[in-house]
Amino acid sequence: MQDVLSALRNVRILKGIDDEHLKRLAEISRSLSFPAHREIFHQDDPGKDVYFIVSGEVSLITCTPRVGCRQLMKVEPGELIGWSPLLGTGNLTDTARTLTPTELIAANGDKILEQCALEPRFGFEFMHRAAQTLASRLSATRMQLLDMGGVRLPEVQFESD
Repeated sequence: MQDVLSALRNVRILKGIDDEHLKRLAEISRSLSFPAHREIFHQDDPGKDVYFIVSGEVSLITCTPRVGCRQLMKVEPGELIGWSPLLGTGNLTDTARTLTPTELIAANGDKILEQCALEPRFGFEFMHRAAQTLASRLSATRMQLLDMGGVRLPEVQFESD
């Protein structure tokens, strides 16, 4: 558990979280290692764990029948992936595949939510950070959509009041 705790202390998204809460998080977590080009989780699988990237790079990929599979983004150390269990949405929304050898901390999503309910201050701070991650990813995805298919509108003159 000490190795997991030490790794969590160095995860960027958890910087500044009270050490007591990190210890509780370490109790419900485990360390995982993946070689390059291995799947961590698959789109549409049931989401159970939330992952913190300790080292390495991970590709987030989405697949659709019409388009096939596309990389949405590359995620680096210090970030959170596999957030679906935090929202109770059930299935994972994308596939995570390592680009390089990767070290992760996996934490049980249900147990994180239990900790959030028992410790509202921790819960607010943790979920706030998770929401910031999701907002950043949504923005990055929006920019990709604009690059792929956005149509530039003609300049429009607005009348002033």
